[in-house]
Amino acid sequence: MSEEKIEIIYFYSDLYESKRNLLPIVRKLRKRKNLQIRLVNVEDPENEELAEVYGVNSVPLVVFLTPKGEIAARRSMPLSEITIINEITNQIVKGDLPKPHINDLRRKILESFKSIPMRNDLTLIMVDQVKNDILEADSESEIYDALSFHVSTINHTINDLEEFKRILQKYMRKQQDFII
Repeated sequence: MSEEKIEIIYFYSDLYESKRNLLPIVRKLRKRKNLQIRLVNVEDPENEELAEVYGVNSVPLVVFLTPKGEIAARRSMPLSEITIINEITNQIVKGDLPKPHINDLRRKILESFKSIPMRNDLTLIMVDQVKNDILEADSESEIYDALSFHVSTINHTINDLEEFKRILQKYMRKQQDFII
């Protein structure tokens, strides 16, 4: 893999970071000869399609590609996390990432999400967060932990809404049956 390079695509927004401030970090990272870095400003309309291809719905986002162009990892973190970037790059060089069976599991889960009716903006926000966490998971246990966390959060939210419903019913003149 001496001539082959791992590519990092860094999705950012110039609303929060300037390209000029990112360039010194890029120079530090490029000291690794096996690393290529591409900065992608999501505010630029020319980058809309690329952001869609990589499922970018929040920034900053670092996408790691193998020399063959496969997504090896993705992390919601700033480019300045050089230590983590080097660790992930080393895993890719060693062949520890990507993990085909994890990619397959991830794909199946994300595909199954398409059957869920998205009835409101809150559901869309929650599903986007779940998707992001699944996309960043590198093992079955990380996927399980992410799903468990979100299911637990949703259950707590439902319980909170039930309590909210009881309080509202207590103060309503006309008995109201709120649906949760």
